[in-house]
Amino acid sequence: MAGWSREAVLTLYRALLRQGRKLEFTDRDYYALYVRREFRKNQSLTKQEDKEKQLEKGQFFLRTKLGGLV
Repeated sequence: MAGWSREAVLTLYRALLRQGRKLEFTDRDYYALYVRREFRKNQSLTKQEDKEKQLEKGQFFLRTKLGGLV
């Protein structure tokens, strides 16, 4: 993605929750709670660099199949 935007964040959020539905050996409810908690925690970020770093972190987590969980 080109960088941080509200649309990019929402797309990542939905994709992470959707991917979490495929989990078999991990508690899906805990995973969804963790994703929500991380997004709420990062909601208050103000620096553009921090926002982009967290977005890249989430995209990497999704690309690596949730860190190897899926």
